[in-house]
Amino acid sequence: MIQNSLVVIFSVYLSIILSHSFITANIWAFTSDRNQELPLLLAKSEDIVIYKKDIIASPGELKSESKKDAKELKVIEKPAVKNLDTPRLDTVAKYLKEGKKYEARNLLSDFFINKKIPEKQKEIKELLDKLNEELIFSPLPSPDATIYTVQPGDAFSRIARQFNTNYELITRINGKSNTKLNVGEKLKVLTGKTKILISKRGFTLTLLLNGYYIKQYPICIGKDDKTPVGTFEVKNKMKEPTWYAPSGGVFPYGHKENILGTRWIGFKDKPALSGFGIHGTTQPESIGTASSNGCIRMINSDAEELYDFVTLDTEIIIQG
Repeated sequence: MIQNSLVVIFSVYLSIILSHSFITANIWAFTSDRNQELPLLLAKSEDIVIYKKDIIASPGELKSESKKDAKELKVIEKPAVKNLDTPRLDTVAKYLKEGKKYEARNLLSDFFINKKIPEKQKEIKELLDKLNEELIFSPLPSPDATIYTVQPGDAFSRIARQFNTNYELITRINGKSNTKLNVGEKLKVLTGKTKILISKRGFTLTLLLNGYYIKQYPICIGKDDKTPVGTFEVKNKMKEPTWYAPSGGVFPYGHKENILGTRWIGFKDKPALSGFGIHGTTQPESIGTASSNGCIRMINSDAEELYDFVTLDTEIIIQG
């Protein structure tokens, strides 16, 4: 019965609109079965009734409801997302305040390697280098190392083999100017696995120990995209290397044509990829450019430092 009444009322309403050509206006109402907006025509007569959510209402009531709905449907601005980097940098500050330099270094290493705060890369690198002056490049104890007590009959080479490292690195971080050892002497020996990350785009070589940042060096790469990308293994290491030029010439260390500088770290050959490596240079002005025949060039002092860290199981990853 209610349904029939509604049909009659709607018919009357429609006939009035058609017969009197009232001026109409669009409004929006919601259907009762789903939240879908539909346009309705509202005549200016105060006596006409229409429907809103299956409820009979006068135009005046509907106008009031429309204002209420508009208020309820007001767009709520999305709250600003809090910068998640701030609390993590606060964690670094907390670690440093508590003297936890190792934990601070590791967290900053993650920031730097994964570029989580790109606008702060320079500041993060500076802090990492400062922390590693103590954690890595000094005789002071750190979780990156073990403190070894020299035994009778010990030699640097024997100790280095025991910890899968290089005697040059042991002498470097312990500030030893010679290879003389004293029984009972304490030596800091770095432990773990080294890895090298090379960025062709950034002209950088980053040294890692157990996955954490140790140091980053500027480099020169191959011209005409001659430096390959991929993962490589160390084949050999040489001090004061002889250069076997691609043209066929052989130039010993010190020869004016020898461009390899003071150190050579060769890569194991791959199909169609042979003769590549990391080396020093007699052309330091080329660092930061793409001008080699495909090898990675470094300033001699940087190549010497890197050489001390690298072992035959060091992984080298070259990225574009």
